[in-house]
Amino acid sequence: MLFRQLYEPESSTYTYLIGCEETGECVLIDPVLEAAERDLTVVQELDLRLAMTIETHIHADHVSSAARLRSLTGCKVAYPAMEGLACADIGIKEGEPVAVGSLSLRPLFTPGHTDTHHSYLLEQGGQARVFTGDALLIDGCGRTDFQNGSADILRRPNASESGPCRSIMKPKAAR
Repeated sequence: MLFRQLYEPESSTYTYLIGCEETGECVLIDPVLEAAERDLTVVQELDLRLAMTIETHIHADHVSSAARLRSLTGCKVAYPAMEGLACADIGIKEGEPVAVGSLSLRPLFTPGHTDTHHSYLLEQGGQARVFTGDALLIDGCGRTDFQNGSADILRRPNASESGPCRSIMKPKAAR
């Protein structure tokens, strides 16, 4: 597995690249429009093919580069299905894994920051990582006062009931 954490300073957003070394396919989780060219450069430097962009939720703090990356590479765009977005090629649902070559991301419904927020669990090589989007930040959590967010739901110990206890959490940077 190839993994890169990419940072976009204007929106304080982390984008995650996950690549399958066997197939050369990769995904970008929560890509930012202003960093689209940088992200494509990283994909090319790693000799990968961008298969999909995956969003944790609709973002109010930055514009996703999903549509731009799709127009440049032909990749698929994936959002949580409950968003009901016409621009999504793939609707992601908890319980329906997303393949990245031979790797598998397991969507976890983690509402609170927004009412449709999803995190993504990647278990590989005896190690688990959870990509939390804005549900969990370094030293905090995402706002819950818009997009039907709920602090009460966010504070639940395990909204998804399916997350592992020993995961390496991959939160975004706090603002």
